[in-house]
Amino acid sequence: MLGFITKIRNQLFDKGIFKSSEFDLPIINVGNLAVGGSGKTPHVEYLISLLKPEFKVATLSRGYGRNTRGFREVNIQDLASESGDEPLQIKKHFPDINVFVGEKRVEAVSKLLFEHPDIEVILLDDAYQHRAIKAGLNILLTDYSKIFTEDKIMPAGRLREHPRGANRADIVIITKCPLDVNENKKTEIQNKISHYTNAPVLFSGIKYHEELIPVFANRKNIESGMNIVLVSGIAKSLGLEDYVKEKYQVGNFEHFNFRDHYHFKQRDLQNIEEKFNTFANPKIILCTDKDAVRLMEVAQGSDFEKLPTYRLPIEVSFLGKDKKIFDRKITDYVRQNKADFGIHSEQD
Repeated sequence: MLGFITKIRNQLFDKGIFKSSEFDLPIINVGNLAVGGSGKTPHVEYLISLLKPEFKVATLSRGYGRNTRGFREVNIQDLASESGDEPLQIKKHFPDINVFVGEKRVEAVSKLLFEHPDIEVILLDDAYQHRAIKAGLNILLTDYSKIFTEDKIMPAGRLREHPRGANRADIVIITKCPLDVNENKKTEIQNKISHYTNAPVLFSGIKYHEELIPVFANRKNIESGMNIVLVSGIAKSLGLEDYVKEKYQVGNFEHFNFRDHYHFKQRDLQNIEEKFNTFANPKIILCTDKDAVRLMEVAQGSDFEKLPTYRLPIEVSFLGKDKKIFDRKITDYVRQNKADFGIHSEQD
């Protein structure tokens, strides 16, 4: 049923019966065909790092998991429950850019440009199916562990729409690849995807930072063989767990594995602290960037803030020559399309 509804809806947009609004400035959409984590936020952050030295950048998402509604600009002092964990994470990582949330994307873009007319490029987070706004460049992400060509439409699989939806992509990125994936495997994947789109297919992996960052003020020496309580509320955490165990040659280990975007409760923090207290020194609590913004909200004013809690930053790493190809496509598109903003409909 979902596939049928999405098919009809896409046909109505393709035929112009449903209108798409287009703005006169570069808009880049980062999204996917499947539900669950495909690395959208790290790729948005990669784009910010690439573009912000030259352009005034803003991001817009609907702010999944927040308890507020409507359009709002994210402030660095916000709570995750007000803005969503991922927009707040982006704002904390890049305090000098404008980060917005809003369910109605066309209305949100109009408002953000009215309030900040100096913005030169907008990054849309997770709006691949939101066709009411027409992005100038669509980046489609698909997870290496289950690319969209091997998946099925919900509820049989994880796809939001038929794989044919890939034909709207300008760039396809296979995410979370092993950093040593061989050329034969890459060619095999490219051939499968070529049945659905002529867009270039690039490959990226996740690179973990060497330095752990304290979530609260306390800090201690990080050493191999220490005991670790890992806390994660992300879509797929197995790779994270494997990395932590191997990297730090962990002694005692406990993983509190919550669902994606999980809102921590006081009882969760108590359980984590109780387990932490059973471990001998040296010991730390470790979480992801996204989990850190949610932990900070619940831990305010509690004894949990006194515990040595660290976040493990990650970044996107393109494989081989793909970084050069991707960077050039993005910067060329923005430079060629930067202009004073306006709005019009496809049927105007």
